[in-house]
Amino acid sequence: MTVRPVDLQIMMPKTTEVSKIQHSLKENDDTQKSILAVGFQEQLQTSKQKVNKRAKAEEVKIEKDQGKSRSDNRSKKHSKKRKEQKEQAMKKSRHHIDIKI
Repeated sequence: MTVRPVDLQIMMPKTTEVSKIQHSLKENDDTQKSILAVGFQEQLQTSKQKVNKRAKAEEVKIEKDQGKSRSDNRSKKHSKKRKEQKEQAMKKSRHHIDIKI
């Protein structure tokens, strides 16, 4: 690409401005990276010192009545099935009329 003398006269004074801007952008990026690194180190340090909470699986308690609750759940399931069967029988019988004379 050729540069004409007129373009060169405009470009030369602007090179110092552009170099200053580029330098400030580079310094800004470097400072942001260092700030992020310091923040990450602080988070890492606090996480090392912090006591971790237990998972829910570790908090499970075994109770004496646990066997009863399972049998209650089974009986509830059976009673639901019986109710559904009765409702279905009622629905079927509603369509027929039985008359004796």
